[in-house]
Amino acid sequence: MPPQRRKGSIGAAANPLSDSAEHTPAVSPLRDARWRAEPVEAPRAPDVLTMPLPESGGDGPLDAREQGQLAACESSIDSLRIAFWAAGRALQIVRDGRLYRSEHANFDDYVEQRWDMQRSYAHKLIRAWPLAARLHPVAPAINEGQVRELLPVAAEYGEDAAVAVYTTLADAPDVKVTAVKLREAVSVLPERCGAMEVRQRLQAWLRGEVGDGAGERAADLFTTVESRLAALSRRVVKGSGEDPVAAREFAARLRTLAQQIEEQLTV
Repeated sequence: MPPQRRKGSIGAAANPLSDSAEHTPAVSPLRDARWRAEPVEAPRAPDVLTMPLPESGGDGPLDAREQGQLAACESSIDSLRIAFWAAGRALQIVRDGRLYRSEHANFDDYVEQRWDMQRSYAHKLIRAWPLAARLHPVAPAINEGQVRELLPVAAEYGEDAAVAVYTTLADAPDVKVTAVKLREAVSVLPERCGAMEVRQRLQAWLRGEVGDGAGERAADLFTTVESRLAALSRRVVKGSGEDPVAAREFAARLRTLAQQIEEQLTV
């Protein structure tokens, strides 16, 4: 006969899980529960990658199958909104944790060889995700192009100023926030400003009180862009130690852009 298990004697009175605890039922209340002979699987959501393409659009209300298809398609479309900054955060985790080290010598080799991704784009995604995450609660539909237009503002003035640019345009009546509209708004910002100054400046711009004359708009644009380039150049030089190849590639692209401007002016 196998030896009987001794009742817990050490700390039994204070242990609520011991056999002698008064409030612990002697028999599990699930003992007499009736269970299904076979588990019932939950209905699987349709997969858009295997979903057949419709030959033609239907008429009338959506049936249950079509409602399921619509839900699956909209879920896939909605995931695109955060895919780019989720990827940016994932890339930063891989980079900062050196999780690539088992098969790759450095992070740039990893993104190029593992994902066929340009190293410059990988670093852009890493720079973009904190601002995208900050904007997502107030702008769930924000996309990568819009965030890219706000990155210089965040780098020079801070994330609060970048958020102020977006929210000022979003709060304005009859204004559709696009990457082009954000670029125009950024071009009229003063050289030094905080979130409050950004909002006041853009509100005046939306009322037509800033940049009435073509000459004034051009001068303001050139001054603003020059200050952006100067700030960006300082950032590139400061960060060139981490990725000198990307810094040289960036400088080469700037020279190409300057040459294109000169050629356009002489036409």
